[in-house]
Amino acid sequence: MAEVRDQIRSFIIKEILKGGSEDDLSDDVNLRESGVLNSLATMQLVTFIEDEFGIDVALQDPRLHFTTVSHLTQYVKDRQAQPDER
Repeated sequence: MAEVRDQIRSFIIKEILKGGSEDDLSDDVNLRESGVLNSLATMQLVTFIEDEFGIDVALQDPRLHFTTVSHLTQYVKDRQAQPDER
């Protein structure tokens, strides 16, 4: 799970926060309330999650599961364990 977490954290720091260090983003900080995720950043993160981990993100999932790096990591692991429902 650490690898998934590290990939998510790295993407958020490099692409959404536009740099910084790993210390700038706690795994438990609320990404929306802290201002890290706005609507555009959320869509960037959805695209990254779908492309990087090969899962489909349902329309309501970002609102429900993209709250913290920890929650997002668990969401990805759970979705990878589910069969493709297309």
